[in-house]
Amino acid sequence: MAPYTIRKMMNTYADYQTLSDIERLMDPDDYSTVESWRDEYEGYDPNYLNETYFIEQNGRATASFQFHETPAMHVPGKVRIWLMVPQGASVELCETLVMAMEARMAAHPINRAVGPVSEAYAALMTTLKKHGYRSVLEQIDTTLDVPAFDATPYADEAQRLAEAGIRIKSLADLMDSDPDWERKLYELQSVARRDIPRKPGIKATDVAIEQWRKYTFTSDLRTTLWMVAVTDAGEYVGTGNLWIRDPAGKVGDNGFLGVLRPYRRRGIARILKVTLISAAQKEGVSVINTGNKTDNPMLQLNLQLGFVVRPGWNWHQMDKRFDQ
Repeated sequence: MAPYTIRKMMNTYADYQTLSDIERLMDPDDYSTVESWRDEYEGYDPNYLNETYFIEQNGRATASFQFHETPAMHVPGKVRIWLMVPQGASVELCETLVMAMEARMAAHPINRAVGPVSEAYAALMTTLKKHGYRSVLEQIDTTLDVPAFDATPYADEAQRLAEAGIRIKSLADLMDSDPDWERKLYELQSVARRDIPRKPGIKATDVAIEQWRKYTFTSDLRTTLWMVAVTDAGEYVGTGNLWIRDPAGKVGDNGFLGVLRPYRRRGIARILKVTLISAAQKEGVSVINTGNKTDNPMLQLNLQLGFVVRPGWNWHQMDKRFDQ
């Protein structure tokens, strides 16, 4: 069998296609388009570290690894990793990937690497543990059969919310009716993100609106699948959206959902999600996938709405600290 070779990714259409092809090997039912990958890489802030490499054999890429700094949650020396291998990948391939990644990270002042890995990729999980990575957080993976969802039981709750002065509107509608929609949405997300539960000492860092605009308004975005809770006074108090990355447009991935503190415990998050699912039905989406930490109240909300656990697909946040 031919040996594996390592090649650094170039920002070309051909290499975006390669990323899409590898992700299809990783999960044939949920992979991103070439345009989605291009948007993601072109949206990165060039002032932060971001490198991606392919593992090739006989001239064909079968796996990849990426390590990058995150401007929205920046900690000096810390990088996020994203590893893609086929389902059923061999131990040899996983070993090659992890060793190659660490060799290339050693060229930078990196002292910590963290990233998600699913239990579905058993050989990769085993290899990472062998090299000193440990699971510091478990995330339950769930999925929803969108055509089977029934929004009728939530109609009265949505009506009571509207009578209390809070309505759910799509971003498409707001872009037509509110000339200040962009600033309001940016500020809402910036504030809501600060309340995402994180480990002690880890805080969200604000991103300039120009950078936010670049990585938000991509080919994955459908403004009809982005909902905002708006008061009668025009204040934006909650938001949630779906990303549609697969070429067939049938798989939705939950984006960030958040509600401002003064407006919590009113059912806004639930009606945001119900409205999103109903909109997804109209657009022909088949399934919505999401993941939540075991202690996150959003997990219970998703289960109440009909999401079911995907056996064997739980994700683990793998973490390793380095000496340098």
